[in-house]
Amino acid sequence: MVERIPSLATIVAQIPDPRARRGQRYPWAALLLLVIAGLLSGANSQQALARWGKRTRWAHRRQLGFVRRAAPSVATLHRALHSIDVHELERSLSAWQQQVRTAWYTSTRRWLDGIAVDGKTLRGAHRLGANDAHLLSACCQRWGVVLGQVAVSDATNELGGVDPLLEQVLVAGETLTFDALFTQTSVAEAVVARGGDYLMVIKGNQPTLLRACAEATADRPKRPRRPLGRAHSVCLAHGRIERRMLLAVKAPPDLGFPFARQILRLERRIVSKRTGEVLNEETVYGVTSLTPEQATALQLLKLWRTHWHIESLHWLRDAVFREDHSTTHCGHAPEALAAFRNLAISLIHRWRGSRVTEAREYYAAHPAQLFRRLGLTPAGL
Repeated sequence: MVERIPSLATIVAQIPDPRARRGQRYPWAALLLLVIAGLLSGANSQQALARWGKRTRWAHRRQLGFVRRAAPSVATLHRALHSIDVHELERSLSAWQQQVRTAWYTSTRRWLDGIAVDGKTLRGAHRLGANDAHLLSACCQRWGVVLGQVAVSDATNELGGVDPLLEQVLVAGETLTFDALFTQTSVAEAVVARGGDYLMVIKGNQPTLLRACAEATADRPKRPRRPLGRAHSVCLAHGRIERRMLLAVKAPPDLGFPFARQILRLERRIVSKRTGEVLNEETVYGVTSLTPEQATALQLLKLWRTHWHIESLHWLRDAVFREDHSTTHCGHAPEALAAFRNLAISLIHRWRGSRVTEAREYYAAHPAQLFRRLGLTPAGL
């Protein structure tokens, strides 16, 4: 099954070349593959990518598809990223990532793995005046693979990017998890209309719904309810003990939220392991279209908790790939580089797990291994 998936080089070659035919010095696909390989090898900026290309042996650049010995300059890479059809780039990479995920998928209950949706601002590009510097992403919770990304127009908020993102991502049979900003009837209806399910956090931006959920899950509710299960978890990390307790009850018919099947109450308590001091204690609520037969309380607790894995993706882009320090702000370059960073992180997660920094250092020192991973090594080598 995996053999039928096109190679990454094939996908990159299908991205339209926006350049005029006259004066082309470098193959279009070779420039894009250089960006991908450079990001995987530790280069974070356009300048670093150009330096990586110059340091790379001619034999390796030839494997990327270059036909001239001279490596592309910073200006050449900038023009390529500035003018690229970023919507086609995101669509192509998203479709390929989903093909690969489907081929490697073994679970028969894929809706329990979840796809987390959240937004991130390219702070460096935004500070320098870039247009549409806020991006909305969908990340597979299980693999840490970015399945889709769209830019959010400066004239709207993140909700304006939901429909384009859902058109890009295969939603049928999946569960999408959202934070409170996206807890809107329009988002819930859009997900279910595409054959998916949702799990949404409820906070003060939906006061009526919040009160209804608090009442339905209260220890002494005013009206009869049907409890569906309880679950708890305890974990130790960073010198803190974190306890979570989740209660799931059947959503009443008059809740007023489309396709709601279960209401959730999550109690979180964080205690310092050294002193026993309570560092944080809160109760939050959620709603899901998953039925009790699809997801138990324990499975919903895991699904809710792993939603925040998308924050680790944002952290990697900032702390490891230095995205918020990037000064790239012209044309489509900021969004294109973000798409390539997502691809690099997804590939490393698939190849070497969570050790992203270690993997980039390894590929910088062993380019031949990187080229084999990318499927760029000629037969017989």
